[in-house]
Amino acid sequence: MSDFLAFPPARSLRGTLHVPPSKSATNRALLLAALTEVPVEIARPLESDDTAALRRCLEAMGAAIVPTREGLLVSGPLRGAPDREIALDAADSGTAARFLTAAAAVVPGRFVLRGSPRLCERPIAELVAALRPAGARIEYRGMEGCLPLAIEGGTLRSGEVVVDAARSSQFLSALLLAAVAVDGGLRVRPAGRIASGPYVATTLEVLRDFGHDVEAGPDFAVRRGARLAGRYETPGDYSSAVPLVAAVGAAGGEVTLEDLRWPSADADAGAVPVLEKMGIRIASGPGRLTASARRADLRAVSVEATDFPDAVPSLAALAALAQGQSVFSGVGHLRLKESDRLAALAALVRAVGAKAEADEDALVITGPSTGGAGAVTRLSTFRDHRIAMAAGLLSLRLPNLLIEDPGCVAKSYPGFFRDLEALSIRSHSGAES
Repeated sequence: MSDFLAFPPARSLRGTLHVPPSKSATNRALLLAALTEVPVEIARPLESDDTAALRRCLEAMGAAIVPTREGLLVSGPLRGAPDREIALDAADSGTAARFLTAAAAVVPGRFVLRGSPRLCERPIAELVAALRPAGARIEYRGMEGCLPLAIEGGTLRSGEVVVDAARSSQFLSALLLAAVAVDGGLRVRPAGRIASGPYVATTLEVLRDFGHDVEAGPDFAVRRGARLAGRYETPGDYSSAVPLVAAVGAAGGEVTLEDLRWPSADADAGAVPVLEKMGIRIASGPGRLTASARRADLRAVSVEATDFPDAVPSLAALAALAQGQSVFSGVGHLRLKESDRLAALAALVRAVGAKAEADEDALVITGPSTGGAGAVTRLSTFRDHRIAMAAGLLSLRLPNLLIEDPGCVAKSYPGFFRDLEALSIRSHSGAES
């Protein structure tokens, strides 16, 4: 039986909030720290289901990860057991699965990489196909092209690797991160278009922060650096900030978000100009963004959203509340996430009375919503953290909504509904028109 959350509408949002640390940067830092010859302290890492899954796998591979006053101290080396396979369970984390596929090919030992039923449906074939010609010994233990994988580590050789990253930039990022543990490094050539390319920029930024040698152009080359950092400070997470900024658009008000770099290589920072086009005023300062809006100012938008896929659920929720037709194109890869996000978002929007159509590569939403005023409406989240956050945004404006399985936000932002509640004003004072 699913849990449901009744989150009452708010008249406005007010306050200042520290944005959670970046999930993308935390996972990259955890892996790089475990592959580093000296201990590395990761300051202010994100604690979530996704980062916990990667941490457990790295510990199973021999990493020592201990809490410190500021975060986590990570020590390698990674290694397998001489007499048995090491089981690695990536749970629901696509990031952990892709990163570990490449990393396990470098680390001596024998590994079996598994995940949840949904993760075992998500693509991995392009990464395996890129690794095998470079010497990696990887076999499918189930359906071809999917987890589970049996990996004989220590087999990946230096040289050029060609990867098709059209369905996920994580295939490319996984190779770039593993390159630091390959003698001589790797040169990685993308074969065609890269889905969500800004996530690769985040990978390169973290690699440089750790002190590794990086070349970026049409091709990428990564080699272990000569002088490596002993400390890494995790930036704030735009994937978590975007739903909070969008919440201001849904409810009106003014919210300041702390611990955000601006400008930022974070992929979902690319959604900030889109939020401005939808009627939210955004001002930047040192390490912060301030978002303000009147709900009456909310506007429809048409945008190519390929590069900031995790922001699309929040943008779609706003589109359902805005007058007119919004189009989010270039988002076919959303069908390969924790849920089929295009189908899930279309269902969510229709449930509150707006119109939605999803095709292979686009989502079209026509608002405003006409629902939420009468009988209670249950909103399915499809066990997807981003869909649950989008449902939360709709609940800020529309009454009588019940959000299914709200706890799934723990995958990336465990305190999302708590923080949204802390910002919500429900009295008549300070109401926004």
